[in-house]
Amino acid sequence: MQRFKDFISENSLHVFDIDDTLFHTTAKVKVMKGSQHVASLSNAEYNTHRLPRGHEYDFSEFRSAHKFDTESKPVHRMLNKLKTIHNEVKRKPNSEIILNTARADFDDKDTFLNTFRKHGVDIDNIHVHRSGNIPNPEMSVAEKKTQIIRNHLNTGKFNHVALYDDSKENLKHFMKLKDEHPNVKLKAYHVQSDG
Repeated sequence: MQRFKDFISENSLHVFDIDDTLFHTTAKVKVMKGSQHVASLSNAEYNTHRLPRGHEYDFSEFRSAHKFDTESKPVHRMLNKLKTIHNEVKRKPNSEIILNTARADFDDKDTFLNTFRKHGVDIDNIHVHRSGNIPNPEMSVAEKKTQIIRNHLNTGKFNHVALYDDSKENLKHFMKLKDEHPNVKLKAYHVQSDG
């Protein structure tokens, strides 16, 4: 019988989403028309939302490290999977684990990172990519998150990539990278609400 760690190959990249994959969040993205608040979107709703002309997003709740730290609920099964994979990746110098979130920078980096530390995640050795910092408003969330993975693949360093995400749209865009990198093995894992 093969052990879990035997599935983690050399030259592999393991990518974890944060919201509704590692933690359930209460943060909402506000849709604004001028100074008027017209809608609030959950993380899942925001992932597929198209902004109407003349509207803009207010990400203040998603930038609040305090809100993330005090209100987010851990998805224990996925946090345990993250920790297990990270322990194995540390033994494979050509492999890497990253977090890839639709969020932009938090207002307090240390508070945000401490949330992971409280749950035993060695976050100081995992890079958090924030696709919300990509300035192109024409790109969807899925396209921005895929661009971050594409940048890693373009290094030529990885021959295996696994993505763990609750969004089917993000997973679908990720799998399109197969056309650009036919020799890389891609695995997409759709994370359910219970992990």
